[in-house]
Amino acid sequence: MMEKKQVSKLEKELDWYKNEIEKDKQELERDKNDFANYIQKFNRQDLIPKKPKKLTLWQKIKKSLMGY
Repeated sequence: MMEKKQVSKLEKELDWYKNEIEKDKQELERDKNDFANYIQKFNRQDLIPKKPKKLTLWQKIKKSLMGY
């Protein structure tokens, strides 16, 4: 009779553990979907800065003479 209680208790613990794993999987999937939807709202230009414009030789000279 003692063994039956232990088995029953172990089965309950295993069931609880399986349920927790399933909840975690569902929560992870929901978080992944939320994150994917959040990222889709951004433009590429917002995330990646534009390259600075290359100055010509004369523009560089003018810039250095003006003190900018």
